[in-house]
Amino acid sequence: MTFENNFINHSKEYIFLDNETILNQREKVFKKIIQKNYDKKNNESLKNITISELGKFNYFYKPQKEDPTISLIDNSNYEIRVINGICKNYEDDNIEIRNFTNLDFKRFLNQDKNNFDDIIIDINNVFLNSGIFFNIKSESRLNIRLIHDTSDNFTIFQNNFINFKKNCEVQLEDHFHLKHNSINNINYNIEVEEDAIIKHNIFQNFSNSNKLYLTSNTVCKKNSSYNQNTYNFSAGFVRNFHHAHLNGEFANASLKGCFFLKDDNACTNKTNIIHNAENCVSNQTYKGILNNHSNANYYSNTFVSENAQKTEGYQLSKGILLTDNCSFFSKPELRIFADDVKCSHGSTIGPVDESALYYLRSRGINKNQAMKMIISSFIEEDLKNLDSESAKIISNNLSDYLNSLVND
Repeated sequence: MTFENNFINHSKEYIFLDNETILNQREKVFKKIIQKNYDKKNNESLKNITISELGKFNYFYKPQKEDPTISLIDNSNYEIRVINGICKNYEDDNIEIRNFTNLDFKRFLNQDKNNFDDIIIDINNVFLNSGIFFNIKSESRLNIRLIHDTSDNFTIFQNNFINFKKNCEVQLEDHFHLKHNSINNINYNIEVEEDAIIKHNIFQNFSNSNKLYLTSNTVCKKNSSYNQNTYNFSAGFVRNFHHAHLNGEFANASLKGCFFLKDDNACTNKTNIIHNAENCVSNQTYKGILNNHSNANYYSNTFVSENAQKTEGYQLSKGILLTDNCSFFSKPELRIFADDVKCSHGSTIGPVDESALYYLRSRGINKNQAMKMIISSFIEEDLKNLDSESAKIISNNLSDYLNSLVND
């Protein structure tokens, strides 16, 4: 179905139908997409996509009877299962979680709009059909496992707000369990208040009939820390665009990712960190393994405002190409308007190190096993800071990926 037909035929199924301001906004954004009214220069959201093709899908959103759940493993460990974009409303001394209501329209309208010209965010706003508020209360020390289940053929357009209150310390895990032929366009708005320490691990592994467009916008206040690690083992298309704003002194943000592609799969990645305060530190590092005819790109941007003296910013992309038919495009960008900074970027993309391969084979290890050893060591450093359960998940996924490589 075309973009226009979806918009017209399903207009009664979106959130905030009774709000005239949001209806007018939807109409405005709809016209912008139809007219392709985007700044084409340096707009990564338009790279490697066709707007007309992006709008062709069969909109389907009918929440089923299966109930979402929240399980309290103990006083500090939660498992939250979101079914087709819907959570169970819940509150205790540590967290509050609830679905959007029509009264939440102001929060939706006033969300951080730093991605004005992102077509994926625009489509999310047009077809918005679900949204969740997460409130992590002050002083909490928690581990939260968030599981996203999507039924066959569903199209989820979701806008979530996560507020980490002062001095909380949280490890949040996102697991995407997507069923056949689903489209998930999910936008996170994350606020990390003063002295909060957040580790956010994202696990993506689903079949090639699914698409996931995941965007996050994180605002870090004074002395806060936000560390995001994204692991993409999916056979389906994934778009990871992650942004962070360091708005308080001594805030830091790390946006890291690893992706493992094969066959004709593709993924697109972007990280963007804006330094708006002094003495802040950022790190953007993405690594990729590509096989067969797969392709990927990674855009990394660091912006340092004139107020952000004593900034440290680091960017790195690394890729291993296992065949001559795969490709990885990397584009780092630094925009610096302060003079007391330490910023760097680097990019290395190429085939497996032949000297390392020769060394291992000379010691009786066959080619395929040698390749597995080299690839495992390539991401070993990225697993050091994971807890045992998360490391086990990555290890199992990596083992499956490596076993899919052509035997010697």
